[in-house]
Amino acid sequence: MRYGPEMVEFFRRRTAVQFLSGSKMPDFHNSRGSANGGRSVTAQPYDARGLGDWLHRLRPPLETISLAGMGIAGGTDMAHFFNATRSPRSALYAARRLARHGWQRLRYGRGRYLVNGNALVARLLRSALDANVHFQLNAPVTRLLQDASGITGAILCSDDGEIQVNARAVVLACGGFPHDKQRLAEQVPHAAQGYGHFSAAPPGNQGDGIRLGETVGGQFDDSLKHPMAWAPVSRVSLASGIQLAFPHLVERAKPGLSRCAITANASSMKPTRIMTLSPRCSRRRRREKNRRPG
Repeated sequence: MRYGPEMVEFFRRRTAVQFLSGSKMPDFHNSRGSANGGRSVTAQPYDARGLGDWLHRLRPPLETISLAGMGIAGGTDMAHFFNATRSPRSALYAARRLARHGWQRLRYGRGRYLVNGNALVARLLRSALDANVHFQLNAPVTRLLQDASGITGAILCSDDGEIQVNARAVVLACGGFPHDKQRLAEQVPHAAQGYGHFSAAPPGNQGDGIRLGETVGGQFDDSLKHPMAWAPVSRVSLASGIQLAFPHLVERAKPGLSRCAITANASSMKPTRIMTLSPRCSRRRRREKNRRPG
């Protein structure tokens, strides 16, 4: 909290990362010092033409929370889509957004109006390119280099062989361990078999960075109350049999969010399981949800 304003100001002045206020988003916990808004920020939408050919290195939005690959931002953008069947103004707005997205997919292979996390990553990528950061793609780290002074670099494995990178400092930013079955079994009680925790994080987040740190003396801190930052996620089975993760990014802050088993009867879905932190699901809410057709 102390350095948050400095962080935002640093990005605003020195990078391509620009923010919008998320002032309507409350703190998750009503504890001492909590606020009903004003804490959070979100990345401004980004015109992906600024990335050039690097756009196609950017992972598209999650299929389960996008519309034909088109991300929908929280706030005004989402409100227009929710009201499209009730408001001519919102219907026109949604139609224009869909038309522009459809044209961009036909012309460029994907949408170029980026929002939410896609916009943030695109802006970070643009900032790195502006700073002449060198990207070594498709070259995972196999081991860290170490001497008496500390960590001095890393060995990468590329298609052309090993690459040695020497550096004054090494930062491990590797996505945690949401799909590391062994560590999940060790750290998460309800995933004792390495299964039972569902994450919308990319499948490649297998805990590689944590294991690399451990090879050079790093220790995994298991003294915290919870080993992970929890969020409610459903598993959605498509008609093709593919199972996708659906993160509940909007409704997670709403009162009454519960842990339930819900059956979705839509033609493209099969039973869905929701894992949340809420202690129970009331009988009334369960009956109401099970009666819904979709």
